[in-house]
Amino acid sequence: MEAAPDGRRVSKTVCLLCRQRKIKCNRRLPKCESCFRASVPCEYIKIKHKPGLRAGYVSELEERLSKLEQEVRMLKSDRPPAATTVEVSSAPGSNSSGQSTRDAPDSVARVSPRSLRCSPSDFDPLSATILSELCTAWFAKYHSWFPILHQPTLLEILQSTPILSGTVQYIVFKAIAAVTIPHSYHSDSLTNDQRRQWSDDLHGQVVMEAISQLSLQSLQAVLILTIRDYGAGRLSEFWNLIALAKRMGTQLGLRDLVAHHCDNYNQNSTIPPRMLPLPDSLVNREERIRAYWMTEVLDGSSTVGAAWNLNISRPENTGLLPCSDTIWAFPEAVISAWSFGDFEMTSAYSLYVMLVTNELFHVHSFLQQSFDTQSATERVRWQNECRAVDERLVDWRGKLALRMSAESGNSYDPNVVLTQCTLDLATISLYQRLALPPPGLEEAQGPWYHAIQRCLDACDSLTSTLRTISDPHLETICPLIISSLFVAARFFLVHAKTLSVEIPRNLDLLVYSLKTLALRWSLARRLEKVIRTATAEHKLPTGMSSLPVQFYDLQYSYLDIDEALRVWAEGLEPWMHLAGLEHPALQQASILFPNVELGAGGTAFLGEGGMGE
Repeated sequence: MEAAPDGRRVSKTVCLLCRQRKIKCNRRLPKCESCFRASVPCEYIKIKHKPGLRAGYVSELEERLSKLEQEVRMLKSDRPPAATTVEVSSAPGSNSSGQSTRDAPDSVARVSPRSLRCSPSDFDPLSATILSELCTAWFAKYHSWFPILHQPTLLEILQSTPILSGTVQYIVFKAIAAVTIPHSYHSDSLTNDQRRQWSDDLHGQVVMEAISQLSLQSLQAVLILTIRDYGAGRLSEFWNLIALAKRMGTQLGLRDLVAHHCDNYNQNSTIPPRMLPLPDSLVNREERIRAYWMTEVLDGSSTVGAAWNLNISRPENTGLLPCSDTIWAFPEAVISAWSFGDFEMTSAYSLYVMLVTNELFHVHSFLQQSFDTQSATERVRWQNECRAVDERLVDWRGKLALRMSAESGNSYDPNVVLTQCTLDLATISLYQRLALPPPGLEEAQGPWYHAIQRCLDACDSLTSTLRTISDPHLETICPLIISSLFVAARFFLVHAKTLSVEIPRNLDLLVYSLKTLALRWSLARRLEKVIRTATAEHKLPTGMSSLPVQFYDLQYSYLDIDEALRVWAEGLEPWMHLAGLEHPALQQASILFPNVELGAGGTAFLGEGGMGE
């Protein structure tokens, strides 16, 4: 602290980087010693000390408080007693359960209706208190399967920085709030609509700021937002964000860092150099590596099964992988004890990255090929190539099964679950177009029973994985798992309908898992409706089904029919998805009238709770 000759405190000038790192600065101009060693720009800011309280301020404040208390007591004495209590159900935006204040706690019964819900203008999701709660939820429920942020560093900034809006991480905090506030903010001060509105507003702010300001933190914020859009079933918006993230990563040189280990960053190299700043710490370096891989993982895993001409990046077999999750949990001071070459230890997350970015590349390449479905020669060629790609997946699963088990031990690891489910999704996507012949070629070609068996094996493997997951873990797992569950359930139903066999009982577990995921992700809720309706209509001819006809044609991937299913689900009657959970599926009359049993002669008997009682 600096002082003037007369003893008054004055503002002092300090280096911004040294202040953020909380290290001693020699304040040498034009560049302090710390910034000179790190070869980074040195910026000085003036810290202005707030003046202390003036003499007599506390006494004056106590006097004003005493007067206000007297006025409040006078107002209470003039108010009629009947106005001191209200019914909770009369409050705007409150739950319409019909519960009155006599059933509510005293602390609730004596508040006014306006205090039950605050208006959006009175709520600040970026205040330190609320952000602390939302960041705690992020690291508890999202970080394990989306580990792109360094938890100790971000929490230290949150706790020690008085004005967060002046930090480069502010856009990251906004993105975390946009994703977590609909589900993880525990206060009753906001309605569900207000939560969604805040999430939408923060989402828009982050996207606009990320477009206008290129930085690692902007990229991290965009990646975080992708969780929200995918979980909500907005796949077009999700892929738009992925495209933005890939372009931002290119400008930041992240692929160069991963592929060439920083060898072409502003130094002599056999490859053309790039004028980009080197990472100034191990945490910064690791966050760049993780941002690159997360972009590639989201792009590759969200498009499994698509036959579109995707621009999937070629594998980086020698690229830098994310470090061990154990190391990543340490503070920066501990991580600094390692050198840049000591981060070769893999983790369950690294194994998931390797599967999506290396092995799934061959699945994408195969599915993007075209072939003549009416040519027997072409069909045989496709079957042979399909087997070859499948053998790679089987070999990969066999080699790394023990390794995945060793990484997770006997404890739950969401990345192991994602790896296993993605393997099963890739197997079904490989074979489903060849398992059952396209319409019009049933008699000429017939089913390929090897493909059918491989798909059924993958579906059973998926359900075996689900049995190892508790409901709380399943509710908060990465929403990308939803596509695996839907593809397996769809194959069960289409296979049973086409070959006139019973629906496997494992379908029940898939539907239950979608229902559990639907507590958080609306995409799962939509697809649960689809599967329940298809189960109810199992014995109906395909032409009489209420679902889009493409649902029963495995030549279409789940991504091809996503938009048709979205339109169908939005126009669905509220009760329709509840029709028929038991199989063998219900008859048509039971589908149209789910609460009615038809007796002899077609006489209708209303069940329990029916209007005829």
